[in-house]
Amino acid sequence: MGLKDGIKKLIQLQEIDTRIYKLQEEKNETLPARLEEIKKEFKEISKNFNSAEEKLKKLQLEKKDKELELAAKEGGLKKLQTQLYQLKSNKEYQAMLSEIASTKADIAIAEEAILTVMVGLEDANKECLAQKEALSKEEIASKNEEGKIKSTIKDGEIEIDTLRNKRKPFVEGIDAKVLATYEHLLSSRGGLALAPVKGSGCGACHMRLNHQTINEIKMFDHLVSCNSCVRILYIPEDLEI
Repeated sequence: MGLKDGIKKLIQLQEIDTRIYKLQEEKNETLPARLEEIKKEFKEISKNFNSAEEKLKKLQLEKKDKELELAAKEGGLKKLQTQLYQLKSNKEYQAMLSEIASTKADIAIAEEAILTVMVGLEDANKECLAQKEALSKEEIASKNEEGKIKSTIKDGEIEIDTLRNKRKPFVEGIDAKVLATYEHLLSSRGGLALAPVKGSGCGACHMRLNHQTINEIKMFDHLVSCNSCVRILYIPEDLEI
């Protein structure tokens, strides 16, 4: 098989291999990366929910503690009021009234603190419910997207096997050195080993080609590579493509 026919086969082979390269890239890099992103997104929303839930629990405990503190102060007030009428001297009576007034002030402060916590509790409860709903939605969306991605990976594996079988007839008859050069470029140049000449430039990197290079391509004596991107060059018109 002459070089001209070999290049024709390589062009057909590249159509298959470019597709294989793209599918392998999706399978090994793009799709697994997306799966990791989904996990991170779900983890972040889970973190937000856990944080909201923790804040709610903390406020609930704070409310309980303040209610116990209030109950203790109210109990102390009743005790003081009971003792008030048992006092005999005016001095003791006035001191007790002062202590009662101070306790009432403390109770008022405690009641205000409980009201403040209750307002915070209401907001925290709303936030917790909102985060719980967001988590539930994200869980469903994540599972659906993960399922689609895994299905895409499986379909891609099937297509890769089909394409590998399809490429076998194109490999037969191609000079071993030419094929080796092509396969090396295929792996090192992102699945694109050949590039057509467009106008007077490389169709891949657009590097301008001189007349000598164009003439060498037309002669089909050896593979001619682009001085910039190193891809094998061909002129579609000369190959009747």
